[in-house]
Amino acid sequence: MKFWIDKGGFIYLFQILKAAGAIQEYREVSLAIKHGQVSVNDETCFKQRRVLKVDDTVRYKKLHIKVMERDELGRTDEEAMRGKQPDGTVKHGDVKGWGFKPLKKDIDVDIELEEISRRVHEMLVQNNLKLAMAESCTGGMIQNLITSHAGSSKYFVGGLICYSDEIKNKILKVKKETLKKHGAVSKETALEMASNAAKLFAADIAGSVTGIAGPDGGTEEKPVGTVHIAVKFIDNLLHQNFVFRGNRDSVRKKSSLQLFKLILENLS
Repeated sequence: MKFWIDKGGFIYLFQILKAAGAIQEYREVSLAIKHGQVSVNDETCFKQRRVLKVDDTVRYKKLHIKVMERDELGRTDEEAMRGKQPDGTVKHGDVKGWGFKPLKKDIDVDIELEEISRRVHEMLVQNNLKLAMAESCTGGMIQNLITSHAGSSKYFVGGLICYSDEIKNKILKVKKETLKKHGAVSKETALEMASNAAKLFAADIAGSVTGIAGPDGGTEEKPVGTVHIAVKFIDNLLHQNFVFRGNRDSVRKKSSLQLFKLILENLS
C-alpha cells in the first residue's frame, strides 16, 4: 500500500496507522507500538511520534505501507501519468484502494480531539468532578472519546443520544414549547439539554450538542453545518453556536471538538 505525502513533508507513525485504517483508535495504536507490533524500515519501533519521510516503510501485521512523495503539483505518480491537475484533494493509498478524500485536515482534527479529550479527562479526575453528556447530531461521538480513556469511570456518569424530538422531550425533558417555537437546532434547546442532563445524571458538568450535520436538512435560516453546543458547569450555563463547513463527518468532529474546548476553558 502506498501513502502519499507532500513534497518535503512528513507524517508521524501513529498518524499513518490511523489514516490507513489499520487501527481505529489512537489508544490501540499506542498499545500496538508499545508491544513491539509495528516496524519501520524492518526495525521494531517503539515511538508513536516517529517521523516518517519518503521511502520509509511501515509494517503492522499483514499491512505494508510505503511512504511516497507527490510532485511539485501535488500529484501522485499515477495522477501525473494520467495528467491530473491539482484540485485540492489528497490521494490515500493506491489507485484501486482508498480513493480521493481530504487527509491532512482530517488527521489534524482527529489528533486535536484525542489530545483535548485526554486533557479534559485529566482535569476532571484532578478536580473530582462528575460529567454527563447529551448528544444529538454527534450521535455518541463525544461519549466514545470520553470512554476511550482508561479511568473515565471516575468522572463520567452517563449520557444520552437524543436524536429525535420525541426522545429530547420524553427522556431529556426538553419542553415541547421549546422544540416547537425554536426547533431542535437552537440555543434554547441546547441549553435545556445540558441543564436537564446535569439534573438527570446528578453531574457537576453536562454538555450538549444539537445541529445539522448534513448533507440534507439545512434551510436558509439554519444551513447545513449549523450547530449549537451548551455546557452546564456547576452554577453556570454556557452556549456557543457555529456554522461549520465540510462533510457530515467533519461537522460532527468539529462540533465534538468545540464542546471539549468549552468544557476545558472552564476547567482551566
